[in-house]
Amino acid sequence: MTIDRQAFFDVMASFPSGVAIVTTLDENGVPRGLTTTAVCSVSADPPTILVCVDLASRTLAALRARAGFVVNFVGEGRSELCLLFASKEEDKFAHVEWRRTNGGLPLLHEDVLAWAECATVRELVIGDHVVLVAEVSDGGVQPELEPPLMYYRRSWGVWSPVHDAADPDAVSIPAIEVSGRDLRWQGAEF
Repeated sequence: MTIDRQAFFDVMASFPSGVAIVTTLDENGVPRGLTTTAVCSVSADPPTILVCVDLASRTLAALRARAGFVVNFVGEGRSELCLLFASKEEDKFAHVEWRRTNGGLPLLHEDVLAWAECATVRELVIGDHVVLVAEVSDGGVQPELEPPLMYYRRSWGVWSPVHDAADPDAVSIPAIEVSGRDLRWQGAEF
């Protein structure tokens, strides 16, 4: 016996996650994209990530055909953009600033904290989703580090490390393990 669908959603909604917009081009060169919270690193050597995509997503065919995409990690204040890319809107890029990466894929350069350009190396269908495993060929971090947009219990919010503004740039220090008391939920975005 498995957990009830709604109970599963409730359990997973209790795990805060970052928000990303995955972008690609379809076979006609038209930009496509979707919002996701299902992104994670897989390996550092080679640099590899995975993205989970609903089999019913209208962007999936383009992701599969192009076999490449950009993961745009979204910052604070971008919940409306994430809602747009989560919608069934036909032209999600109509009023969105973007540019092409060196590989020619759409990058939401004005709205991201960081980005990773990826080439799909493997697909795995599990239930109603496909896991796209991809090697990262390029990427970057915006120099101004605003807090990331987070998703928790069906609301947008900002969750940032507790540190003094005088502390060194977070990108330049080595990674450390932190406990729950080292982080704080700063409130919902509307």
